[in-house]
Parts: sequence; structure tokens; C-alpha cells
Amino acid sequence: LDGRIIMHSPASKRHEDIFVFLLTLLRAFLDERKGATVLGSRYPMRLDPKWSPEPDIVVIVDARRHLMKSQRLEGPADMVIEIACESDPGLDYREKLPRYREAEIPEIWIVDPFKQELLVETKSGSRYVTRTESSGRVESTVVPGFWIEASWLWQEDLPSTMSCLREILGS
Repeated sequence: LDGRIIMHSPASKRHEDIFVFLLTLLRAFLDERKGATVLGSRYPMRLDPKWSPEPDIVVIVDARRHLMKSQRLEGPADMVIEIACESDPGLDYREKLPRYREAEIPEIWIVDPFKQELLVETKSGSRYVTRTESSGRVESTVVPGFWIEASWLWQEDLPSTMSCLREILGS
């Protein structure tokens, strides 16, 4: 961040479970429906010369695939998902969210397993519309037809990815 390398503590099992669940759902959904590419947390997104964050999940729509290079995304993703970490749950809200807004990322999700809340920010004109969900259907504006039930994320044992995918694709 701003030319500094920030080392994070290792991810918790809960973080990894949610990460794999969401990445698998998005990847399988997009394999079926097309329209975008989803990548995991080791692919940097260059937002300025001094900041290339590695969000937990990024979605790049097909019309902007030309920004995907072998080592990084040259510009903002169309959708970013961050999962709050146990060692510093406020980091995503405090450090990343303002910068993601500044980069005008169209859709930002922050999954907070500690508060059992999903913060969703979507760009509407020159401002962001923010909502926080603990339950109910949360639909993506960037990936048409993709949605999750927020309460899926708070279950101690996450639901079957395939069962959830069938439900999403069937709707």
C-alpha cells in the first residue's frame, strides 16, 4: 500500500472455507453462463503505480479482458470480494474500501464472518449505494443471474457448493 509491502497473518480456516465456497460458486456459474472471468487472491490488481492489491476474489467482464496480463490486472476489476480476516477484521473497511471506491470498482463485497454481515457496494452514477445483509438473497449487478443467500456464509458447515449452484442456475 503506497509503496509499502503489507504482510498479513495466515488466513484462518473460516476465511479459506468462505473463499473456496465463493470462488467455486462464481467459477462454476461463469463456466456455465460465460460473460466474465473470476480469479483468486494471488492475482494483483494494479490501481496506481504504488498500489496493486490482491483482493480475495476479482471478477473481470469479457469486455475488459484485455486488461488481464500474465502477472496482474492492469486496472480495476469489475467486482471485488474481500473476506475480513481474523487478525484485523477492520482492514478491508479501513484501508481497502476507500481505495476501491476511488478506483470506481463497480461492485464491492466485504464478507465479515465475525459480524455475520455482507457489505455490498454498487456504483450508481457518481456515487455508491451501500447495503448490509445478514440474510436474504444478494444479487450481483456485475454478473447477471448470479446471487447467493447471505445466510449460507454464516453456517458453521457451509452448504454444498453443488446444491447452491443448482439453486442459483435453476432460478
